Amino acid sequence: TISSYQALKAEDLTVSKEVTEKNRHGQGSDRLAWFWRINSAEDSQKSEWMKEFYRVNWLKAKACYDRWSEELKLVQHEMCWTVQWFQNQESEWRARADESIKNEHRAYAEKQASMWAEFAAEGIKRFEGKWSMTS
Repeated sequence: TISSYQALKAEDLTVSKEVTEKNRHGQGSDRLAWFWRINSAEDSQKSEWMKEFYRVNWLKAKACYDRWSEELKLVQHEMCWTVQWFQNQESEWRARADESIKNEHRAYAEKQASMWAEFAAEGIKRFEGKWSMTS
């Protein structure tokens, strides 16, 4: 019926940000403009087009969730790898200090080992609760 039609507003005619900004926040709050939902709620649920629309949007949301889950796992592993690399550098410099003949070389190697130990300790402190210490 004519009463189901509404005046067009500028926001009804905007391009979906989902297309132009794939990783933006708030995609779940997007709503279809009224003219895409002109049928009654019952007709919309029965419509093959609407079923396909919801299926495609569900798949997009699932793919986005999967990408972010994978990214989270990678970042957590990178945190672990970073701390392990700092610890490895500390061990290497400690070994160099032990092998040093000259006191100046030993002092420099000890300073480097101490620096890498501080990096590792700071990484452990900052990453606490955000990662798991598994290799």
